[in-house]
Amino acid sequence: MSLLEIHIPENWPQPDQGKAVEETAISFAWRLRGAQGKLLSSGHDTLASMPAAENCHIVLPASRVLLSSVKPPAQNRRKFMQALPYAVEDRIMADPESIHVAAGELQENGEMPVAIMDRAWLRRVLDALRDNGIKPVRAEVETLLAPCNAGEWALVWHGHEGFLRQGPHSGIPLDGGDAEHPPAALQLALAAADNKPASIRVFQDSSRAPHLDAWSSILGIPLTDGGKWQWPASAEHGFNLLQGEFSARSTHADWLPRLRPAIILVSLVLGLHVMFTIGDWAMLKFEKSRLTTSMEQNFRKAFPDAKVIVDAPLQMRRNLAELRHSAGMPDQNDFLPLLAQIAPKLGADTKLRSLEYQKETLNVRITLPDATAIENLRASLPQQARLTPGNNSPDGLEAELTIGK
Repeated sequence: MSLLEIHIPENWPQPDQGKAVEETAISFAWRLRGAQGKLLSSGHDTLASMPAAENCHIVLPASRVLLSSVKPPAQNRRKFMQALPYAVEDRIMADPESIHVAAGELQENGEMPVAIMDRAWLRRVLDALRDNGIKPVRAEVETLLAPCNAGEWALVWHGHEGFLRQGPHSGIPLDGGDAEHPPAALQLALAAADNKPASIRVFQDSSRAPHLDAWSSILGIPLTDGGKWQWPASAEHGFNLLQGEFSARSTHADWLPRLRPAIILVSLVLGLHVMFTIGDWAMLKFEKSRLTTSMEQNFRKAFPDAKVIVDAPLQMRRNLAELRHSAGMPDQNDFLPLLAQIAPKLGADTKLRSLEYQKETLNVRITLPDATAIENLRASLPQQARLTPGNNSPDGLEAELTIGK
């Protein structure tokens, strides 16, 4: 999966700067990475000329992001996170409603790193990028990109300004100073530090490199040369600043155009399935209606005196049974025909307990030696007969045999 990293300039975009001016006048540093974060290429281009990639990360300038930390309560943490802008109100001179606060993972000491930035500026950045078809899924601050070992600080110097990384999630922007004099903010940071670093590693990308010995004598801390500043090889260092209202969840909507052919195909298949199902149901309903009408017509032909037809097959069976009885002929659901179907199946080991015949149904209560005898009897009975096991008794296992309507 390819990844495009874009470095956002400090003064871009301006609120009153036109889109056309931005695209033609502003050049952005970028890096293109491949699998496992491998660097493929880099350069400086306008937004319209950026290489294509599957994902995009942006790096925000140190001067635009204030790094700090808060100590969230053990309880009601969700409400605390929702009120983060007010929790850091004492560290900024701005309305909490005008800032965006992103939070990192809770640390072992109970502190949670936070990054504070101007909400309107971040919105302008994301809107300008998306106007050019670039939709970042992650944002980091450049302060946390400088490699910083335990017990030391890392300083990146651009000749007139830079930034200082003091720890895994802390750092400050720097400005002022010159080749002989370190920035005042660096001196103040050292004076305020509870645990001063053993050394400061300095990276620079300008011909106006600082004189390390001169700075070191003023700061009282050894300075080492880190060489020319370059973006680190790893693709991720700090925590993602695109949280809350700026999170990249909405970028999943970009999958919709890719899924559209599959969605259309599934919709067609479902549509055809529903259409054929409805058609099949309509045909079955029509066939049922036709058969019902045919049975009612046959019933009326056989019994023209019938006034009301509710269930033609049932009424036909009952009327035929009455006719047989009137003619002295037995019906299949009479007592003797039903008994004749099951009597030959009852063996010598079957004990008869009772016989009950009513409403064209014969119930025979019997006792069999064991469960095997019940299964053997069930296998020999006609299909319309039902054998239900009952309770154990001193004589064997009770059962009820039912046959008839």
